[in-house]
Amino acid sequence: MADFKLFETQQTRARKEFNALGRAEKAGITDAELINEMTQDMSNPESAQSIMQAAAAIMYMRGVKNGETPITDATNRCLARKKKTVVASTGLSPQIA
Repeated sequence: MADFKLFETQQTRARKEFNALGRAEKAGITDAELINEMTQDMSNPESAQSIMQAAAAIMYMRGVKNGETPITDATNRCLARKKKTVVASTGLSPQIA
């Protein structure tokens, strides 16, 4: 039988990550244990960069799971700032800019 991976969407992968985080929490797996396991799959497992990347991923997923949208929030602020700059430099109304 041929090995094949079912087609996964971004939403499917995100759901898997949320579920895994929930399973880890229920099992009492600490962030340090998760970070240690995650870095094993990285090119330089013992580096501070790998540890920081793993920790950031856990913090991000936990935040999103709790309703935070940090990328959306930051994007919206950047777009609002750009729009304000265009309006100020062109004198056009926000609807036209």
